[in-house]
Amino acid sequence: MGVQSVVLIGLSSVLVLVGLVVVQGGVHGGIPTTLDGPFEPVTVDVDDKFRGHAIDLPDTDPRVQRKVNGFEPEQISVSLSSTYDSVWISWITGEFQIGDNIKPLDPKSVKSVVRYGKSRFSLSRKAVGYSLIYNQLYPFEGLKNYTSGIIHHVRLRGLKPDTFYYYRCGDPSIPVTSKIYYFKTMPISSPRSYPNRIAVVGDLGLTYNTTSTISHLMSNYPDLVLLVGDVTYANLYLTNGTGSDCYSCSFAQTPIHETYQPRWDYWGR
Repeated sequence: MGVQSVVLIGLSSVLVLVGLVVVQGGVHGGIPTTLDGPFEPVTVDVDDKFRGHAIDLPDTDPRVQRKVNGFEPEQISVSLSSTYDSVWISWITGEFQIGDNIKPLDPKSVKSVVRYGKSRFSLSRKAVGYSLIYNQLYPFEGLKNYTSGIIHHVRLRGLKPDTFYYYRCGDPSIPVTSKIYYFKTMPISSPRSYPNRIAVVGDLGLTYNTTSTISHLMSNYPDLVLLVGDVTYANLYLTNGTGSDCYSCSFAQTPIHETYQPRWDYWGR
């Protein structure tokens, strides 16, 4: 039985299709594995201008700045669930807070609505989801607490395989809605229907090299990209935003291992 998961992630105006195909009891449909190799790699040469030492993007970089107002949706992503005919649309509304006197937003104050359809001119279908927030609180004086914006999740069901869908998300009653975006569903898995080219990438971080890495990856035209994690390294920062390549080396005297949660918001942008 196959399990598929696909995510669309926006980074610096680049949409990356992220996917994972897992098959129980072996490779489905005789797709070659590494055991059948070795295979001669076919790729595009990496840019030799890459910086040898990755430097984190600062808070002031335009790529991590908030570009919406009020409760307009941002950090929008699309994730396939366990089958091709269902996806999750997720986004953030409202701004995070970090400091001593934070006041969490009320998730019920903004609705989670997605309008979608096969034509950008006819978003005739509607789905409603749920919302939540999360907090990072520290029991030590002087450490800054964090509370997120409102995180929305809406599940779309009954989608056709290998099909483009257009959608917009937000709360029409305020009204605050996103621009119209689109995604393509996965094909039904079979011996003749599967991703032909899968890219694997990890430890992207949030550095000056990140966008270059994504651009290089996309230049190879993958059908799926497997993002294996380590994207913000928020755990290498103190709550005041001071960072280091080695937390234990630089911040050995902290009473608890701190993190700087806004790095997650920066990644989503």
